Amino acid sequence: MEAKNFDLISDLPGLVKEQILVHLPIKEAIRTSILSSKWRHTWVSIPELMIRNEDCLTCSKNEELILSTKFIQFMDWVFQVHSGSILKFSMCSDHFSSRAVDRWIQTLSRKQIQQIFIGLDRYKMPSGFFMSHTLTHVYLEKCTVKLPAKFNGFKMLQELGLKYCIISEEHFEKLVSSSPFLENLSLELFNDFNMLRICSRSLRKFDFWGEFNYIHLDTPRLAKVCIRKFIPTYDMRYSSLVNDLECLKDVEMLDINKHFVMDLAKGGSINKLPIKFEKLKEIKIEINVEDQKEFALSLDLFRSAPLLEHVWIKAYSSKTIASIVSASSFSAATRNYLFEYLQTFSIYNLSASESALSLVQLVLVSAPALKKVVLGKINSSVFFNKLSEIEKLSKEAQIILC
Repeated sequence: MEAKNFDLISDLPGLVKEQILVHLPIKEAIRTSILSSKWRHTWVSIPELMIRNEDCLTCSKNEELILSTKFIQFMDWVFQVHSGSILKFSMCSDHFSSRAVDRWIQTLSRKQIQQIFIGLDRYKMPSGFFMSHTLTHVYLEKCTVKLPAKFNGFKMLQELGLKYCIISEEHFEKLVSSSPFLENLSLELFNDFNMLRICSRSLRKFDFWGEFNYIHLDTPRLAKVCIRKFIPTYDMRYSSLVNDLECLKDVEMLDINKHFVMDLAKGGSINKLPIKFEKLKEIKIEINVEDQKEFALSLDLFRSAPLLEHVWIKAYSSKTIASIVSASSFSAATRNYLFEYLQTFSIYNLSASESALSLVQLVLVSAPALKKVVLGKINSSVFFNKLSEIEKLSKEAQIILC
């Protein structure tokens, strides 16, 4: 029975067998050549190659260098024997030879490479890599990126991800602006840029985890933004606040963490933001519900987004550094404010804070289209005691505790 099933697998079309092999590390994919004559040459045309850290290392430190040399020879042979296009290549290792990787990347450029993931500590991307005209997806981790003088952009690039990478502000700006079809940009644990400047007519999604002092986005098609700052900027000015938000006024989804909110809330009086978020439908925000300015900022953001449909709040309290939100903030909001299109409202880390409780009540009485309210990680009996009162505020909304 097992032999019969194996024959059925062996009789699969070549393209199907290739798709099976692309999910295997390169060594395991090549080992399938000994299964039968029908598998012998399948691997030489697979469009994807994957190298893992364990492929080129041994448990014995004394043998590590020898095995690494053998692995380099093995991979040189793989690239020599491989007969088709290599559309996707990934390599992640703590031990590597720069010269060997340079050689493989040069070969990949001739193999019409489209997607590449390189995760090599302190590896400097070779100049030839930036001359590739077929790349659509590039993900670099722990690498050093320095553009050659003749770099004219990745003309087919759609996604770019940089993590723990070293790159100058000038080269980063040129890398992005010279990629006319770039839609997704992800930056994680990035350089401490003074000015994070992004100019792209095609960018649709931007994810950032790291540090910057100021941000400037010239991205007219940007729809989704996630900004995670690790520490706030201590010299933020009000003009910078307005500029930062002006860059984001056309987005459809905005996700910002507490340190970015701290920056925005430090910009002096913000009783009314001079910006309208006409396209914003979803917002995720992390705020200190006891801080007058942060709370006011969040309400101003909501008020400035007339089409808002989904709100997700991660609340926290820090009374030692904040002024308590007054009840007048809520009474003013209920008179002048309405979540006209809001459908879902989620708030997490609920404490005994009167501010957090009042915010939930405010949403329930001013959102006629509300369908679902999620109250997560409740750590106070106050909410449970007042739950029946809260439920009466909205007859249509489903209240979910989690």
